[in-house]
Amino acid sequence: MLRVENLKVAYGHIEVLKGINFNVEAAEIVALIGSNGAGKTTTLNTISGLLRPTSGVISWKGENINRTPVEAIVASGLAHCPEGRRIFPGLTVRENLLSGTAARPNNRKAIEEDMTLVFDLFPRLKERIKQLGWSLSGGEQQMLAIGRALMSRPSLLMLDEPSLGLAPIVIDQLFDRIVELNKRTQLAVFLVEQNSAMALEIANRAFVIETGTITLSGPASELAGNPRIQEAYLGG
Repeated sequence: MLRVENLKVAYGHIEVLKGINFNVEAAEIVALIGSNGAGKTTTLNTISGLLRPTSGVISWKGENINRTPVEAIVASGLAHCPEGRRIFPGLTVRENLLSGTAARPNNRKAIEEDMTLVFDLFPRLKERIKQLGWSLSGGEQQMLAIGRALMSRPSLLMLDEPSLGLAPIVIDQLFDRIVELNKRTQLAVFLVEQNSAMALEIANRAFVIETGTITLSGPASELAGNPRIQEAYLGG
């Protein structure tokens, strides 16, 4: 579904991604883990078209999207839920969700069906449907950010640090919903997450990025048992 080959990205003269390779197949959860500054967010921003690579190929459903406009990438089924949630604080929950439909056909019935799915996954959002975004808790805002991304009806959802700033019990609930979403809809998920233990627990496969280079990859369960990973990322 998504294939990244020898991807290089630079900020000015500083090379941040140094030729990384990975893939995401249909209906699987793939995690990208690494420390701060390793290049995780840059990877997602480049795939979604917010940044442009200096070289390499991003192949989405068999097509090169290196120069594809952001809105066309979203319309093709690739959604990006950014770090920091970035909901619209002055819009209601419903309005925030509807903003996620901007790149899709205006089919009211289909949009309402997708909103029902979001409310099934996150019942708290339905309870707060008329509340403004700024009045929600951090966990509710993260649910809203994911729900907004789902409203674009993606076939691949990219999540950037969804657990950031949340209480442990909220993180557990959020990751349960991610797994439920994957199982219910067969939606592929590409998860960038500093909480490596949680990411490896729910992922099928994982990649480790260090200073712009993929250094390890394999089944998530195997990486979770790797002494190097345990020492560097799992506190073992």
